[in-house]
Amino acid sequence: MLGTNRSGRDSAAHARHQLYVGRDRATSAQMLVKVTTRPGVFYERNLANEADVLAAINRALPASRTFPVLVDRGRLKDGRLFLMTYLFEEFALAMSISAERLPMRLYDNLRIGLAVASSLTELHSLPIYHVDLNPMNILYRSEHGSPVIRMVDFESAFDPARHTPDAFYDPPTTANYSAPELAQHRPDARADVFSLGAVLYTMLAGFDWEWKGDAQTVVEADTQLDPALQELLLLAVARDPEHRFASSTQFRNALATYVEQTFPGRLER
Repeated sequence: MLGTNRSGRDSAAHARHQLYVGRDRATSAQMLVKVTTRPGVFYERNLANEADVLAAINRALPASRTFPVLVDRGRLKDGRLFLMTYLFEEFALAMSISAERLPMRLYDNLRIGLAVASSLTELHSLPIYHVDLNPMNILYRSEHGSPVIRMVDFESAFDPARHTPDAFYDPPTTANYSAPELAQHRPDARADVFSLGAVLYTMLAGFDWEWKGDAQTVVEADTQLDPALQELLLLAVARDPEHRFASSTQFRNALATYVEQTFPGRLER
């Protein structure tokens, strides 16, 4: 467990949990500890789901560096639920997104989108779906000019192996980034395609821009987008999942084709 002399600091209280950063006394590795704000089923259900999902990911993808590694889980003496993972050093993608549209960053933003799509394909192969992907729970840094992507916050994740039709599933979601059908239907890969489309558009249009409608409406109304890129984004953020790319692989392939056509020879396959 964490030593009493934590090198980090506790976060402000969230609606469901608090975050702490510190070092493991045995290994000196930096750890992230997520703790429910108080005991009770309402506060525990999503954190327990995250722990179960991470355990499944770690078993299936032991060599992956994209997803958190679950180190420990349990209850504190006061009854609150906790989970502990190794700490990623990357920062939230939101911190690298400009507040305004920067056309000179188009190539870099598209490469980040490609990297996130590849990570989703890895996750969906299990199959597990993140469901609540947004600029805060995608972590990012650049290494030798290439994007390094991590995914965190799996409280909302959907695992068909555990979430059987009779199992409770009512995840927290993020407005404008989570697929609109989640209120009526259980998710599949198209839910994460929608989220990635919304995240990519945020990178292109600027993080502080105001949503003036749902994602499809906003993308349709954007006259500054290259028409080919606009068409691609609309196939990601369509309200009706039947009108979206069927998988993150399809989305990535279409995005890679666009990048190659727009920036010939620059993309590393």
